Amino acid sequence: MSNDGLARFNENAIIPWNINDTQLSPAQFVSNIPWLDWTTTGKEGDVKYKVSSVEKFAIWYSEQAESLIKNENGYIWNGSYWKQVKPSEVINNLNVSIISITDRLSVSQTKKRELQRDVKEYLVGLGRTFDDSIKTKYVAFKNATLTLETGMLDKPDKNQNIIGGFDFEVSDDDRLPETWIKYVKYMFGNNDRIFWAWLGYGFYNDMRWWQGALFLLDPVGGTGKTYLVSKIAKALFGEERVGAFKLKNLQAGNARFETARFIGKAIMVDDDATKVRFKEDDVFKAVTGGGLSPVERKGIDGTDYMITAKIIANVNEMPIFNSGGAITRRLHIIKTIAPMADKAEIDKRNRMFPEDELQEEIPLLIPYAVEMFQRAMAEDWKIEDDISEDMVATDPFDLWHKTLESGEFKAHDLYNSYTDFFESLNIGEDAKPMTLTAWGRKMSNWHKKIKHRSGVMYQL
Repeated sequence: MSNDGLARFNENAIIPWNINDTQLSPAQFVSNIPWLDWTTTGKEGDVKYKVSSVEKFAIWYSEQAESLIKNENGYIWNGSYWKQVKPSEVINNLNVSIISITDRLSVSQTKKRELQRDVKEYLVGLGRTFDDSIKTKYVAFKNATLTLETGMLDKPDKNQNIIGGFDFEVSDDDRLPETWIKYVKYMFGNNDRIFWAWLGYGFYNDMRWWQGALFLLDPVGGTGKTYLVSKIAKALFGEERVGAFKLKNLQAGNARFETARFIGKAIMVDDDATKVRFKEDDVFKAVTGGGLSPVERKGIDGTDYMITAKIIANVNEMPIFNSGGAITRRLHIIKTIAPMADKAEIDKRNRMFPEDELQEEIPLLIPYAVEMFQRAMAEDWKIEDDISEDMVATDPFDLWHKTLESGEFKAHDLYNSYTDFFESLNIGEDAKPMTLTAWGRKMSNWHKKIKHRSGVMYQL
């Protein structure tokens, strides 16, 4: 009886008790309960209650419990937004509520089972017309709904069908979080506004601005950027909406498990993505581009999921990506300018950015971050001293591909040519050419594949 659904049901509903528990007459007692009737039995005229309409009970229950079932999901209105839960939670709430009500009224077991069956079907029926799509124009908080385009805060409205939200309040105070602004400026210089805009971007359930990831490059190391990112992200989004992942796992066999970490998150942080080498970047592109990504969670069948969480990766040295416009456009790199955070430096920062002021300004962070994102979009902000072009390695496949001549060639001969070329580059002891399967997929994107009796050939 402690979860959201039952708590709100018991708070909202007039749960009927036996007549001995009320000063009302039986007629008065049932007058406001459309599904309840009464009669008298025996010589002493004992009051007996009965459920007069299962349909009216179902309507009454759905209005009080504010829950429904759609497809594989259950939804419960918690007063701020529709919370997605397992269907079993909605059904359990229903069963417990019906048992509680019918026991109080001494209703028969047969009627109790009938109610449990038919009201469940009613809740499923409600779900058929329920719009559970992602609402990109709104963000729900505990005390208000933020309209992203206007910055207006309105009372939560369950008819907007906003799925999910943040379980803390947002402030309508128009002051600026001055101490936080100074702190971020101290860490990132003139690119502080890009950092703020990226955080504001995290409140949007789409990839309308930049695709890709924000890399916080700290060549010196130990400047305290990881501490700041964790502190400000949790202050903005709450701990439940900030996740951790490893950039290196967004490739090969680990990808479908790593992407599962992104579900339900606004910001994903890799606290050290230094020296990651990307050989297969298709999952990275999908995750950072708003496309469907393979997701597999323990005990749940694998599926494809559209990820909209924004990535922040802390690095002392940039990961290695192969060349290509699609990758270069996804690398957004800002450098830290703060000195290394030794004891003297930490003491200095504590004086410059007092913890009590930071805590006091937390409610001011959300409006500021969202405003900075909107300005970035409207004014087409750019990163100062952008070094993304210099961070992309040349793909050995692309170099080899440029050496090919026109004609029809056996796949086996072409692959051997590719591996020989790869070895000639002397990239490093740990570097290995693509597998034949991966190479074949890439070739098929470029050239016509022809199957002969003698084997597979490509027309170049």
